[in-house]
Amino acid sequence: MKVKVFVFITTLLLVGASSSQVFAGAWTAKQGGMYNKLAFNYFESKHYYDSEGDRHRLAYDGKYTDTNLNWYLEYGLTDQLTLLGSFYYKWLEQENDYFRAKSDGVGDFEVGLKWKILDDPLVLAIQGLTKISGPYDDDEVPGLGNDQTDFELRLLLGKSLYPLPLYMGLEAAYRWRTQAPSDEWRLLAELGGNAGNYFYGRIKLDCLFSANNADSGAGFTNITLTPEYDLVTLDTTVGVKFNEHLSLELSCTPTLYGENTAAGFSVSSALIYSF
Repeated sequence: MKVKVFVFITTLLLVGASSSQVFAGAWTAKQGGMYNKLAFNYFESKHYYDSEGDRHRLAYDGKYTDTNLNWYLEYGLTDQLTLLGSFYYKWLEQENDYFRAKSDGVGDFEVGLKWKILDDPLVLAIQGLTKISGPYDDDEVPGLGNDQTDFELRLLLGKSLYPLPLYMGLEAAYRWRTQAPSDEWRLLAELGGNAGNYFYGRIKLDCLFSANNADSGAGFTNITLTPEYDLVTLDTTVGVKFNEHLSLELSCTPTLYGENTAAGFSVSSALIYSF
């Protein structure tokens, strides 16, 4: 199953790379400009993917939920160099017929830099990112994070479908994990655009594949943070622009495939302010 998913994703990326489109993810903010996104997210899982990618019901009528607030920002240091950050506060709950556990607190946060190195004939950027452990107790159940620092290098590509009001983007990344869990390969393909002056939408196919190099005996305290897992999700978002600075987004993101992780869906609402 993993081979079939990889072939499908590779084919999609090759098709996208051969077209002529612009990807928002590859763009940097103008100098002094800022993008702020405050999102309320809810993830629910009553199933899990086993090591073969098969989906099963959680034991004893189990259920896992992750409710969180996320602030994502980008700030233009120069026209080509953007500072970015992502910060979470989480409320987690895991329960079944015999057990119930809750935790809440500040989760892991990410900071990074995105450097745009090419505008034409396509947009090309490189991004470096560090994930830093949040100020939580690593004995929390469910765990709020892995209590470790990760490093990621990402390549972003994009082009415009002009004169159509569409863009398409591609991303590929490798994340080095500093402790027991496996490193990760990450791929993303996005198609989006405007519908008139006030409405817009996008679809993101987001893929994470384990490098399968976790330390032997690595443990976990959260069904979504196992030492070696694969996950493919499809994010569908619609948005409305109130003016040139303020907009509102609604998203739904089901899991499509996975191994050794939770199966479920998330819904989100987000307020975006930029200048």
